[in-house]
Amino acid sequence: MLYIRADGNTQIGMGHVMRCLSIAEAAAALGESHKPVFLVADEGCRSMITERGFRVIVLHTDYKDMMSELSQLAKILDKEQDILLVDSYQADTVYFEAVSKLAVTVCLEDMGEPYPVDLLINYNLYAPKLKENYQIRKKKLNTLLGADYMPLRSVFQTDIDYCVKDKVTDVMITTGGSDPYFAAGAFAEAFLAAESGFYLYSGKTKQITWHIVSGPFNTFADQLKETYGQRDNVVIHEGLKDLKALMKQCDVVLTATGSTVYEVSALGVPMIAFYFAENQRQGAKALAELTDIVNAGCFGDDRESVISKAVEALKKCVDDKSYRGLLHRQERRLIDGKGAGRIANEIFRLREIRN
Repeated sequence: MLYIRADGNTQIGMGHVMRCLSIAEAAAALGESHKPVFLVADEGCRSMITERGFRVIVLHTDYKDMMSELSQLAKILDKEQDILLVDSYQADTVYFEAVSKLAVTVCLEDMGEPYPVDLLINYNLYAPKLKENYQIRKKKLNTLLGADYMPLRSVFQTDIDYCVKDKVTDVMITTGGSDPYFAAGAFAEAFLAAESGFYLYSGKTKQITWHIVSGPFNTFADQLKETYGQRDNVVIHEGLKDLKALMKQCDVVLTATGSTVYEVSALGVPMIAFYFAENQRQGAKALAELTDIVNAGCFGDDRESVISKAVEALKKCVDDKSYRGLLHRQERRLIDGKGAGRIANEIFRLREIRN
């Protein structure tokens, strides 16, 4: 049995759960016997997982104290039969040393920590540069590194045709599952203030429609609606079921780095990136190094600078179709959408090798 240990809530967003759901779907596609079970600390993300057809076991623990769940895991896991995939920034070396005695262990990792596991996965663009670092602890640590292993959601693997239009008429702002700094509001305010300088047709301003995605754990959702909900050219999307359709409708996407970056890239929608936390910094930097995408920087460190850079990047997108076309081509080359399947195959190969 494959068990997946991941959490999602207002503090950490939904990125961990979303990418694990992609792996879960790829595993289930290999056969009913490969369908995984999710282990979560609390009820926060249970419904999102069950809606996708997967069983969930709620541990009723503190997601920040993963060592406290070991006694429960010992009752669930079977070292001879089970595989445990862990995706959590709260898991540390001591935790992995403990769970490795309970099951074959796999982890998703972002920061270059060489955890003592049977398989370590880092799908980020910068991951291949960390190979030597991962081998510090174990010379033959089994790793899957780079965007070939990005567990893109299945919906972004088909029907991904996208055309760069002559004019920018729709712009999307997304901050992920949560928005700890109310960044969406800050960007919306800045973009609306600068809008009059974007387009001039016969002396008249042409409005852009601004699509703001309010994630499931956005604590500023009510404030967002109160401030911008009555604007005739602002659409606030809550409980969005078809993010891909909205992306394909838009001409530019402003997004926090994370899984959304790869989804946007799969379509090739011209993108502007920023980030919230240190664990996202390397991804934003690599994105700017490999493409002409603007990395506006860390919102938490210098919001005014980030907003200013984002406004200038949007102006460039609006003014220059050829630039948007360049971003489209560069983004499409970053990812092929087959990462979740590759991961699922490698995970079950671990058990075959051991047996």
